[in-house]
Amino acid sequence: MPELKSDEYKLSAINPKNEVIDVVVCKCGHCNEIVPKVGTCPDCNTVYEHKNTVENPESGFIHFIYECSGCPPAKRKAQKIIKINDGNENKKSREDLIKSFF
Repeated sequence: MPELKSDEYKLSAINPKNEVIDVVVCKCGHCNEIVPKVGTCPDCNTVYEHKNTVENPESGFIHFIYECSGCPPAKRKAQKIIKINDGNENKKSREDLIKSFF
């Protein structure tokens, strides 16, 4: 994994296959939320940009939505979406869950 910048943090998480993975989080440049970094678009090699965060109170999941900004708008067919849950039955707000990262 590349060296972290001063505003990035590495967290350990468990993916859907029950494997421990490292996730790098940083402050989003347009909304100032702490969000996971997700990599680059395979079509144009541009870094995916965080566009929105949506909380689903029924499922307890938080959806981080990303989009490639390098492809022409008509060809932006895919968005990367990361869903996270704190693993508890308790429903926490997005702010409480993000604060628990730190």
